Amino acid sequence: MAAPQSPAPGLFADGPFGARVEEARKEVAGLLTQTFEPLARAAETEGRFPRAALAELGGSGLFRRRWETAPHGDPGLGVVIAEESGRLGWASLSVGLSLHCETVLSILTRYAEGPLLREYLEGALDGRLVGCLGASEPTGGSDLNGVRTVARKVPGGGWHVTGEKKYLSLGLVCDFALLLCRIDEGEGPVAGRLGLVAVPRSGLTPKKKLSKAGTAALDTTWMVVDAKVPGEALVGRPGAGLLAAIWGLNHERLSIAGQTVGGAARAIGLTTAHLHRRKQFGKPLMEHQALRLRLAELTSRLVVLRYSVYAAAQGVAVPGACGTREIAAMKTTAARFVEEVMSECMHMFGGPGYLDDETPLSRMWRDSRLARLGGGSDEMMWELVASGLVPDFAAYDENVELG
Repeated sequence: MAAPQSPAPGLFADGPFGARVEEARKEVAGLLTQTFEPLARAAETEGRFPRAALAELGGSGLFRRRWETAPHGDPGLGVVIAEESGRLGWASLSVGLSLHCETVLSILTRYAEGPLLREYLEGALDGRLVGCLGASEPTGGSDLNGVRTVARKVPGGGWHVTGEKKYLSLGLVCDFALLLCRIDEGEGPVAGRLGLVAVPRSGLTPKKKLSKAGTAALDTTWMVVDAKVPGEALVGRPGAGLLAAIWGLNHERLSIAGQTVGGAARAIGLTTAHLHRRKQFGKPLMEHQALRLRLAELTSRLVVLRYSVYAAAQGVAVPGACGTREIAAMKTTAARFVEEVMSECMHMFGGPGYLDDETPLSRMWRDSRLARLGGGSDEMMWELVASGLVPDFAAYDENVELG
């Protein structure tokens, strides 16, 4: 199946609705279903992301359509991919897809210079190469300023990268990783300078494959890093690594919000069908007001979230319209909402909702928890939002009089 055709300036150029958008959505949904469904259960059992899926999606041209225009590509197509991948109900796969398609490709599209990084970009667009981003470390977590991995300049040019990255998702299947490092050029202090360096898979040694509460098919590994790379492996300029990483994380966070829209819709659809089919006390569960109205309330909030995600996709390319703080606000709100949706929907299935062999709800519930950590924890997102709070002193002085 061919990737959807969306001419510049993007799928949402005339708004997020209409025949052209719906046709693209239908094609994306069909492509993702065709690609992921045959691989999902085996990937969950094996605990490894199916890189063959990224090869198929890249071969279809989907990634190139997403990123054909720099620096933002087609954000409308990006959120449609996110939403429809989330709607499949396999968060392991939708998150892995977004790490490659949104996080890594957004960084390379904007910052790749020189033959090596251009080779990584072209291979990733085609799905021949798989990339991942390594930021968090054993002692750092969400505090990216706590990075201790070091890239030291070596005589004759190039970098020697050493350290550890604890939460390297796609680490076992990647061909290269973009790693956030301290930059040591042999001049001045190392502590304040961060760089993003592309390291081949051969420079990563698994220390421990991490066993997670959910998202089993998204392999996440604690890696020891020891690699010598050429000078052109540095993404952007020395000291600008955090900016490059944040650029990628912003795209990842918007994608997470889109995935929650699809995942929540999937759970609500399954639950609605169950309430119609299941009878208790002589009538379908849907006729019990407490359940019906609880589901209606979740659906109402989902409508608000969906429209917000679409507006964000339209606004990311507009200066001042949707930046880091706005995306952080949306991401953490969406992540907390989808966890609630999955919990409530699992509850409305009763006992079967808790049984892995009867419904997918318990798996979807476990998987949803990652959204509150991946791409930055709730607290980190709120700190970003808090940093932009603006006091209205004029209104305060006019309306508040404290005795």
